[in-house]
Amino acid sequence: MNQKDYPKEIILKDGTGVTFRPLRKGDETPLFEMFKELSDDDRWFTDGDVSDFRVIDQWLKRMDQERMTILVAVLEGRIIASATLILNEESARGHIGRVSVTVVPSFRTKNLGTWLLFDLMNLAISVGLEILVMELIEDRDASGIRGAKRLDFFQEALLKDYVKDRQGNYHSLVIMVKRLYLGWKYKGGLTKDNPALID
Repeated sequence: MNQKDYPKEIILKDGTGVTFRPLRKGDETPLFEMFKELSDDDRWFTDGDVSDFRVIDQWLKRMDQERMTILVAVLEGRIIASATLILNEESARGHIGRVSVTVVPSFRTKNLGTWLLFDLMNLAISVGLEILVMELIEDRDASGIRGAKRLDFFQEALLKDYVKDRQGNYHSLVIMVKRLYLGWKYKGGLTKDNPALID
C-alpha cells in the first residue's frame, strides 16, 4: 500500500465525512468496539471469535503486513468499517487476492462499503493482482451480492448448504469473482442519486 495515499477523507452519500487509513498498532480496542456493534449472527460469519478482545489483540500482533492490507473507516476516533485484502503466497494463486468488507449496521446503505471496496480494487491493481474473490452468504448478503455485480464481480460458484448459522441451519455460499484490468472505472459513478452498491 502506498502510505502517501492515506489518510484520505471520503464524503458519504448522506454528507457524513469519514477518514480512510490503514489499520495500525493501537487499533485493537476501536476494532473490537466495531465488532461489538455487529449482531451475534454477523459476528458468527466472520473469521475467528471477534467477540473476544484477546483474539483481536493476537490477530493484530500476528498480522502479516506483506500479505494482508486492512483499511478502516474512522469517524471521530471510532472505527465504523473495515476492508481486507489478502494476497496469496507466490504460487499458482499468486495473482489472486481475497477481499471482504465489514460495515457497522448504522452506516450500511451509505456507500461506505463501496468506497472501501474501490480502494481495495485500486490497491490490488497497483500490486499486480489480476483476480479478486469475495465470499458472501446467499440469503444474508443479498444486497452485497447485487452491489458486487454492479462492480463487475460475477458469480463464479454457488456452494449449496455449505455453511451453518448459530442454530445449525445451512446456508449457501456465493463465490464472487472480479477480473482486474488497468483503467477500470465504474461507469455509473457514485452520487447521491445512485443507490448504494455495497452496504
